[in-house]
Amino acid sequence: MNPAEKELHGYIQGTERMSGFDDNEGNMSFFDDDSMDYFDGDQMSYASGSPASTNVSDPYVIQYYNSTASNVTAYLFGYNDYFGATNYGNPATVLITNLQGGTYGRLLAQSNNKFFKIGKWRFQSTNSSQLQITMNINHVDANGKTMSSPLNLSIMRDAYQQQSDIIDVTKPVTVDGNTYISFTLYNATYFTISMFPVSLLSGKAELNGGSYMNNARAPRLSGKNVAPVIIQTTQDVRGITKG
Repeated sequence: MNPAEKELHGYIQGTERMSGFDDNEGNMSFFDDDSMDYFDGDQMSYASGSPASTNVSDPYVIQYYNSTASNVTAYLFGYNDYFGATNYGNPATVLITNLQGGTYGRLLAQSNNKFFKIGKWRFQSTNSSQLQITMNINHVDANGKTMSSPLNLSIMRDAYQQQSDIIDVTKPVTVDGNTYISFTLYNATYFTISMFPVSLLSGKAELNGGSYMNNARAPRLSGKNVAPVIIQTTQDVRGITKG
């Protein structure tokens, strides 16, 4: 390699390093354009441990259906408050279906012994009013302390989103037996909630030689068909130096 070729090769390497992707260029699906921190946003817990792996999260998908002509209050999770209650605290007219197999009761019971953190949500309904509700994320404790934070779906829709029946939300929430979500379920409405866990605690995994903390990454749900951004410049490549 002659001196000119060596110099050009050095400039190219410097440019690649500045791109921030190096050998991962072109594999942009790993980036959600979302905050990658592991705070819950509820000031109640913090997941330490290793960063999220390249394993893709398997979602929990729960569908609610209100068969009555009136709006009702529905609940998601809340093992310690609702596991022994009729229809898990929901009105008897609300049908709850686990679309990933198994039952909602199994997921509710599992939330009490395999705590997990949801990193991304998808809410879907053909009723536009259902996608404008404010959900309440509640945390309770046996010592009497309670905490509630709102999740307003009406302000979460992407301005460039084309689907009118879907809202994708990045909202980290840690779920255990003391966590439950309450929301209004509109009359004669189907409401599907997809939750992508990014961290899960499993004692069984540790007993089998694995890690107690298991991490995954939430998939990129929106913007998959966005055209790549091309940056044009008249600057000489020699103006870009190694960082």
